Amino acid sequence: MSFVLDATALRAGMSLGGERGEFFTTPGVINEIRKGPVARSLELAVEISLTVAEPGDAARKKVLETAGKTGDSGRLSETDMEILALAWELKAAIISDDYSVQNVAAVLGLRTESQIDGIRKVINWTYRCRGCGKYYDEKQPDCPICGSEVRQVPKKG
Repeated sequence: MSFVLDATALRAGMSLGGERGEFFTTPGVINEIRKGPVARSLELAVEISLTVAEPGDAARKKVLETAGKTGDSGRLSETDMEILALAWELKAAIISDDYSVQNVAAVLGLRTESQIDGIRKVINWTYRCRGCGKYYDEKQPDCPICGSEVRQVPKKG
């Protein structure tokens, strides 16, 4: 089995469930873990023979489309998108505690593992004005109708 690890999994030395297989991450994750204390992260990387790989354009496009459909595109970093794309390309499981990563992975049909409770169901997101209550399909800086803050909320139904 193949696994793609995010920065949290590497920093925390996340339990790999006793599973053996191939372990991958992306250049974006490596850049993120270099910003903080890296001793444990590097120790884990050596221990599991971590391969750093970059996903292809087709996989990135697929993830971007899927994240757009679920409304997670505004919640995912470029590194999160890389992780999802690499996992989709490799047909690998993702080890991450990030709910938005897990949400998009579920829609892509990818298995996820986390140290905390994982997602219970897929959530599709939309945007709603706090003032007048109008819903929008895309992020708005402020409500064009009343000027109030527009927040991301789960879609109903």
